[in-house]
This record gives sequence, C-alpha cells and structure tokens, in this order.
Amino acid sequence: MGVEIRLRGTAIPCIAEQDIKAGLAVKLVASTLAPKILGGNADADPRLQGGIYNVLQGANLPTADDDTDAKYVAAFRVFNEKPPLYEDLPANNESSVAIPYTLREFTEGSENLPADVTLRMVVPRLKDDATIPSGTLMLAYDEGIYTVTSGCFYDNVEDYVIGEKLSVKGTTGKWYRGGSGDVAYVFEKNRTKQTLTIKTGV
Repeated sequence: MGVEIRLRGTAIPCIAEQDIKAGLAVKLVASTLAPKILGGNADADPRLQGGIYNVLQGANLPTADDDTDAKYVAAFRVFNEKPPLYEDLPANNESSVAIPYTLREFTEGSENLPADVTLRMVVPRLKDDATIPSGTLMLAYDEGIYTVTSGCFYDNVEDYVIGEKLSVKGTTGKWYRGGSGDVAYVFEKNRTKQTLTIKTGV
C-alpha cells in the first residue's frame, strides 16, 4: 500500500485539491473544491449536504522545495463500503455535477456502466502507489510514524541512514534527504520491500 500507519498521529479530514499519491507530503489549505454554498468554487451536489463537503480543509502538494508546511502524510480515507466500488460516476438526474468520488450507486435509469467509470474490487488504500483523485475526501496525518513506498521518496532506500532528517520536494511532495526544511527523519528502512519508514514532527 502507498502508506502504512505504524504510529498514527491525528487524522485530519480534507479534500484532495489535486491528484495526490498516498504517502506523499502535503500541506493543508482552504479547499477550493467545496461547494459555493460553503465558500468554495464547485456547484453543490444535493446528495452531499451533511456529507463530505462539510469539510472545508484541502490538501495540496508543496509548491517549493523544503516547504515546512508540507509536514502531513497523505492517505486515503477509510472505506466503509464493500467492493465492488464504482468511481467517477457521472451526474444523476438530480444534479448537473459530476461525482468525482467513490460511490456504490448506479446512475438512475442506466443499464450499463459508462465507459469512463472505474470498477474496483479492492479498495484503493490497499494498493501500492495508489493515487487519491482530486476532489475526493482524504486524510492528512500529522506527527506519527509511517511507512511509504519507493514512489514516495527520492534515491534508493539503501542510501538513507537511520536518524537522517528529511525534507520535501516542491510539486512532487516526495520525501528527500539533504534539504533545509526538515519535517521528518528516517525511522526504519526495508531493503527487500524498498520501503522507508519515517517519523514526522521532528
């Protein structure tokens, strides 16, 4: 999986402001994807009132190297739904707004799935290097211990040293060593699985 929680910090619910791979570093921002009635830019889906868009916090990848605000670890929300899961269902008859998050409902009146709908038999958070789609509810974890896959950090895992401080790269959100914005350090590394365990909140 993209991120394994070893010692959980506070899970902050937020909306992914862009596509974000689980395990990358993110910073919290005011969400621009909340409905207009809640101060955002998106049209509200009436089925969501009292739902996920009560969350006004957003998460973005850092825009500059060594951004110390990008100190949170991106993770999928916990899925209570059971597969099959249908992603990117189009608008239903009640709304003209596309549904960019996971639901278990068919569009009313449709017999077959539209071509651009993704059918999942495994919840995304259990897959390696899975991406949290823009506009979906996610979690940003603060101080804790997390294991991330090789797609979430630069260089080879063998190059890292236990206790070494980590910073984050702008635009990618990847963890790296040798920067000046220390927001984490190396806690463990696994050469076989090519994973790095980091301790955030230095």
